[in-house]
Amino acid sequence: MKIQSSIRCALVSATAMVTISAISPAWAQEGSDDRQIGLDEIVVTAQKRAENLQDVPIAVSAINAAQIERTFSRNISELGSMAPNLIVDTIFGVATPAISIRGLQLNDGEKSFDPAVAVYLDGVYLSTTTGALLTTFDAEAVEVLRGPQGTLFGRNTIGGLVHVRRAEPTGELGGKVAVTYGRFDQLDVKAVLNLPSIANGAIAAKVGVMSLNGGGYFHNITRGKREGNNDFMMYSAALKIEPSPDFKLNLAYDYIDDKTNTRPVTALTSPTETFCAITPAGFPCGQPAANASYHRHPIQNFVQPQGLKGHSLIANAELNLAEDHALFAVVGYRDAKEYSVQKWDGIQLPYFFTYRPQKQDQFSAELRYQGEVGIVKMVAGAYYYEAGYTNHQQTFFFTSNFPTNASEKEVLAGIRAGWPGEVPGTDTDQDSKNYAFFGQLDWEIVENLNVSAGGRYTKETKHFCGANALGPVGSRVVVGSFGDCPDSWRSQPTYMPNAVNPTTGEVFEQTGRDSWSRFTPRFGVDYKFDNGMVYASYSKGFRSGGYNGRGTDSFNMGPYQPETVESYEAGFKTQWADNRVRFNLSAFSMNYSNKQEDVVFPDPVSVTVTVVQNAARARIRGFEAEFQAVPADGLTFGVNVGHLNAKYRNWQDIGFNLDPATAAADPFVTIDKSNFKLRRAPKWSLDATMNYRHELENDHALVFDVGVRLKSDYYIVANTLTPANPNNGLVKSFALLDASISYDADNWRLSFFGKNLTNHDYFSHVLDVGTSYGATPTNSTPVPQPGLFTYGSIAPPRTWGIEALFKF
Repeated sequence: MKIQSSIRCALVSATAMVTISAISPAWAQEGSDDRQIGLDEIVVTAQKRAENLQDVPIAVSAINAAQIERTFSRNISELGSMAPNLIVDTIFGVATPAISIRGLQLNDGEKSFDPAVAVYLDGVYLSTTTGALLTTFDAEAVEVLRGPQGTLFGRNTIGGLVHVRRAEPTGELGGKVAVTYGRFDQLDVKAVLNLPSIANGAIAAKVGVMSLNGGGYFHNITRGKREGNNDFMMYSAALKIEPSPDFKLNLAYDYIDDKTNTRPVTALTSPTETFCAITPAGFPCGQPAANASYHRHPIQNFVQPQGLKGHSLIANAELNLAEDHALFAVVGYRDAKEYSVQKWDGIQLPYFFTYRPQKQDQFSAELRYQGEVGIVKMVAGAYYYEAGYTNHQQTFFFTSNFPTNASEKEVLAGIRAGWPGEVPGTDTDQDSKNYAFFGQLDWEIVENLNVSAGGRYTKETKHFCGANALGPVGSRVVVGSFGDCPDSWRSQPTYMPNAVNPTTGEVFEQTGRDSWSRFTPRFGVDYKFDNGMVYASYSKGFRSGGYNGRGTDSFNMGPYQPETVESYEAGFKTQWADNRVRFNLSAFSMNYSNKQEDVVFPDPVSVTVTVVQNAARARIRGFEAEFQAVPADGLTFGVNVGHLNAKYRNWQDIGFNLDPATAAADPFVTIDKSNFKLRRAPKWSLDATMNYRHELENDHALVFDVGVRLKSDYYIVANTLTPANPNNGLVKSFALLDASISYDADNWRLSFFGKNLTNHDYFSHVLDVGTSYGATPTNSTPVPQPGLFTYGSIAPPRTWGIEALFKF
């Protein structure tokens, strides 16, 4: 479908349903009959202090608790329409998102890789993408900051960030319970209970529980069972201690037990790829992405168990030193143990699968001063972060099959006991430490004219040990190691102290230790007028270098170097017509240096290897417009429009020499990938939303919602030039339609909802394993060479459900 056709479809749908709507990304004032009569203030913390969104000279979007409730979302992956130029896709792993803001993103769940878009929970940075698909039931607000936030938020916020802020305990007895039943036997129960305060109101507490089950939209035709179901439990407790108006401490604890099996993948392997060529005659290797029916019916022979157990503790403290002067402390600790079995080939026979038991923990602490002296506002602070990560991957290639419908326990027991066909897998042990000092001054130099200047100094150190090993945890047999490893490994003849560049022959010492430091400044100016403001800014973002957790030797383990983004942005924010109309516009230009790209190649040791390359330079330009209005009491609508012009400016890589006359003497040549496309960077995106509240007797109401989300063509693979035509990693332009109708009473609400009502089929994750490129010495244009195989995961089809929400 062409994007023009998608837009026409969306406009027809919106016009036909003008009296029903979807949640507008603006908070609305309520009249005596609860109808919307004007756009209310949106409070955000984009500058580390609570401010009206219209007063913040930053591109930021936010939605509140009531709007989140009406999205019927299980986690933040379903909030991708809340901001322009935002894409949230679910990829492999336990609750692993690929979040793209303005075309900057990470497309991997490997914990040694730092995300380009940071996720924050109650002010605490989450160090990995795995587990970052946060639930939103008890959220007070969700904020999306677009562009590098290298000054106040800092660590690896090179593309922006998503911040989930949860509500504090109220100190009054009350709560809410939501029960959701949907297509594919989705059954979710979510509840939160606030307890009465004690100690004369100085101590308040609340507890919560969440159970997400079912919803799997795959049907395995070999096993005769539904797959992709959720099996998620989360328990939460929060405590607020406020003994005086000058001090407040919020503590939040979470325990997660996620037994959701690995989401199945299906084969997109084409006839020219290796796995298809060696498949027994008559056995289908894969189907193009357009064959949605095939890709919703996986054929793997055995279940793929997966699990995660984790703890999280977050403390937020505030101490008022004097009027307009305060200290803030944010401390967070998280740990997780997880395992996953994943069959990567997407076919019935066991060509290639892995078992990955992993551990991860992180600790962070921030101490921040905020104050005002006359016309100057100040923020200054220090930040410390450390994290550890281990992985002991077992890899199985051309092995024997498990019995059909073997249980999760039987599959795990077979692997841990030593299933045949194991080849060396990757062992990873990484420790990271980061500290930073930051500050920002905002100075009103004349009335309504403000200038700001800030900066952050960051230093990060990483220690990495990698190995190729066989066997289960506790009895691993190391066949090769490299990096900053224990002395017992370093003394073995299999230890590789030096790295050799296979293309140049260069030899260098591989210590497995490196550190990087950067100063990232921000300068801005803004002018406020009666109905809004105009602003302009320059900022810089930094994502540290690192090591490759899937490396198989002392060369491809890294290190890769840091990447930086310089961003220039200008915009305005306006609100008029008695707060019934709001229009915000921003334009930006970002220059990307040393961009990190993860590319998968065949590997003689572990079948495949992921290599991180610094892909030279890229440039991203675009604009974003956000419009909300209340044209009549009870009716609200909004439109977000995003435009991106994203391209590599220079990407020189190494490829195979395809010239028969010179290939023997010079097997490698330089190839030019500058015409490749950036992933998840559609040229156009549009989100149109409307909401209408029809009042009934006794203060009850019918609430109608509709929303349309459009995207033009974009890629979800790094290899945007492949032997397959069409490229299975190209997501064609589409329009998604969501709608709901709710009966809203004083203390309860009953809702019927539908998502993707247009039933559009598209992929959220695709990987073409081992695709490589060649060229000739006289022509650097890359010529794709078939890889091993291609797999992917298709997004949900049309779904619907019913939800009952009770408040007391």
